[in-house]
Amino acid sequence: MTASALPSTPAADKNAVETGTGRAQLFDASRLWSPADAGVELTVVVPFYNPGAALRPTVEQLIGKLRAEGVAYEIIAVSDGSTDGSERTVEGLPGVRVVTAGRNQGKGAALHLGFAAARGAWIGFVDADGDIDPTHLVDYLRTARQGNHPGVYADKRHSASDSASSKFRKLVSMFYSTLVTMLFLLGMRDTQTGCKVLRRDVLATLLPRMRERRFAFDLEFFVAAKAAGIRGFVGAPVRLEERVAGSTVTSKAILRTIRDTFVIFGRLHLTRQYRPVRAELLPQAAPVLVQREEQVARAA
Repeated sequence: MTASALPSTPAADKNAVETGTGRAQLFDASRLWSPADAGVELTVVVPFYNPGAALRPTVEQLIGKLRAEGVAYEIIAVSDGSTDGSERTVEGLPGVRVVTAGRNQGKGAALHLGFAAARGAWIGFVDADGDIDPTHLVDYLRTARQGNHPGVYADKRHSASDSASSKFRKLVSMFYSTLVTMLFLLGMRDTQTGCKVLRRDVLATLLPRMRERRFAFDLEFFVAAKAAGIRGFVGAPVRLEERVAGSTVTSKAILRTIRDTFVIFGRLHLTRQYRPVRAELLPQAAPVLVQREEQVARAA
């Protein structure tokens, strides 16, 4: 990674509060097609919903690691309609701005809002609940840059990972990963752990095809990437602690995520919303990621 100073633009040096409402704005990824800001190597989006005291320590820990490693950054903390005032806890932190959604819609919706405002060449995200060490993102960025990978994702089943999650959460995770493997054959063991670093042009290519607003966002991203012919994502170790904020994995959320998973399956096979990307339509940095199969070549 190239060490550089923190961005000095006003938007990065003070907390700006923005409001995003409406479906058109939520899924507008056009900003990502613009070149990255030369002063921002990594944008980190931190979605949150009523995390209480967990938000500020997560962001502070991330800032400390980014500054120690000399990574030019911006952090976009996205309130998904929070009502606990937690967005005020990050006031005054360097390089942080807050985006607020008008109402609670889900993690995926919050991520879309954050991505739409991102200025970095690489874009990462991490949950604000306190169970994932946010400093993993710096290691993931290094891995992604060195290998020219389209993205690096937290894999809790990696041999070097460590998890303090409850037995119930581990059982739910195992069941869901088995379901995902059976339906989509993605070739990865963990799509859902909320810590990832992705290349800007990859997000710009895939976000317009994506519709998930809740926890199935991560799965939809990888399904859309596979259908587009984008390969090379790498799983990396992650350390999972006990949650500082309350768990959002309720029985209702689990059932809704399973339902959304089958909706994604329908989009893939019935509506063909996720499809190969014609090589000439990809950003200049991305064609090496597209499989050069004859079928794709003919489509191009």
